[in-house]
Amino acid sequence: MLAAVAYNSWPLGFWLNPRVSYGGGLASELEGMHQPYNWVFVLLDVVTGVLVAAVVVLLWRHHRSRLSRWALGSFALFGILTIADALLPMPCEPSVTVCPSWTSQPMLILHGIASIGSAVFLFISGVLAWRMHHKRHTSWIMRGMITMWVISGILSLVFFFTPGPAYLSQDYYLLLCGIWIALMPYMAYPPAGRQQPVPVTT
Repeated sequence: MLAAVAYNSWPLGFWLNPRVSYGGGLASELEGMHQPYNWVFVLLDVVTGVLVAAVVVLLWRHHRSRLSRWALGSFALFGILTIADALLPMPCEPSVTVCPSWTSQPMLILHGIASIGSAVFLFISGVLAWRMHHKRHTSWIMRGMITMWVISGILSLVFFFTPGPAYLSQDYYLLLCGIWIALMPYMAYPPAGRQQPVPVTT
């Protein structure tokens, strides 16, 4: 739960960096090299990644099935890439300044790879957990999360090709990620029917 709250640090931007937040800037811009209080957002993303990795370490030995370990591994990679994303901040913030071509900014390229990679692995962890829960009474939670993620992707594509408040689709996406970060430790548990039975001795 703490990791989910730390991951959604973007509302602090309206107080600490209103120029970016009210200007429709992306959450990553709050961590930009030249932005005020960027260390707050970097620190909270690093805390998110550390907490996620710690949860995976604590849960790993309790999960023997391949599917659950793949889900936890994907979740761990999300945490690691979130840390990398935070420690490779954007060198230029397009919502507040004119930036050179991205091809001349290796730091921006690395930041983008880490950011996209973290999103991909978080989504993979959700899909794998859905596979584990598709026959359980909690499957509706996973169906809902997958549906909302798809809606988020569609909105992102729409705002990418047409003018519009793209930051709103990002905020919606980050809230979904926060919900999943909070749910993942519970949803990663394998169905009871697939757990190894305890041998009975007489």
